[in-house]
Amino acid sequence: MSRQAFEEAIEAVIDEKYQEAYELYSKALAADDRSNHQFTSKIFASRAQCSLKLNNYSDALKDSNEALHFDETNVKAYLRKGVALYNQNFKEQALEVFARALEYDATNEQSKVWYEKCEKELLEIKSKPAAPPVKVKHSFYQSDRIVTVQIPIKCLRKDQVKVDTTDKTLYVNTKIPSSGSDYLLDLELAYLIDSSRTTFNVTGTNIEIKLYKREAIQWSSLDAQSTTNKALPPVTMNRPLVDKAPTYPSSSQRAKNWDKVEAEIKKDEKENQDEMGDANAIFQRLYRDSDENTRRAMNKSMYESGGTCLNMNWEEVSKGRITCEPPEGMEWKKYDS
Repeated sequence: MSRQAFEEAIEAVIDEKYQEAYELYSKALAADDRSNHQFTSKIFASRAQCSLKLNNYSDALKDSNEALHFDETNVKAYLRKGVALYNQNFKEQALEVFARALEYDATNEQSKVWYEKCEKELLEIKSKPAAPPVKVKHSFYQSDRIVTVQIPIKCLRKDQVKVDTTDKTLYVNTKIPSSGSDYLLDLELAYLIDSSRTTFNVTGTNIEIKLYKREAIQWSSLDAQSTTNKALPPVTMNRPLVDKAPTYPSSSQRAKNWDKVEAEIKKDEKENQDEMGDANAIFQRLYRDSDENTRRAMNKSMYESGGTCLNMNWEEVSKGRITCEPPEGMEWKKYDS
């Protein structure tokens, strides 16, 4: 199913039906089991090309990163990532990506052309006097489960910030209001995350991004290429990834397992949910499951006590008349018709 959709997408690209091709590549990815990493990488890279044709550069960048996650030797994925960065005016980053593509295939003509184009334009820009760029230094802190990245840019709205992640990459793009210049953070992360859980928020002073760890490892750096990260072996953090249930203060010297108590209560409620508060249901169940003598005892005790006493022991009930036993504080009176 995945390969059939992939082949149909190629035909749509040949016919220059890029939106149709994009949807077919998406269909191929949905059916792909990810067992063949090179094939999965090829689908992502091909969908990235459709996004470039449709001028959806941020989508093209995200798909290129996904393609490289599955196959870091995919030259077309590097090429399309570079083009996506170039069209978002991140030419220095694009130049680095084209250089990486040429490391894997020095004969690739498209990579050569784009590398030379970027290099020439960057040299022209550097030759012109320009105001010094605004540097924004990001920081992060972590728990055993979450890495929180903070980027101190003021006066932004959430809809002005683009944040994308794969399980191995982080991409942030916005404009700095104070200068109007572009800001880009594009990192290969030190360790794997669960990208489906990534969230971010924008306050008056910060962009704050929460990355959920796959493992409870101490991150010495966000960047996988950091010398610090490469030099130090992974260190497991003290606390496990599973949250520990809170404990409650008690004067008892023996600790109480409140989770166990709560589970027992819920189990009891579930088992008796159809009977709670319904005396008739209780009586019916007891009567149904009892033997003949027990039923006789139940009928006799309830009838003779006016419904105030239920005795299931026939040996006791058969010895005499059952007296009325009203609840404490109440008096039984015979109804006068």
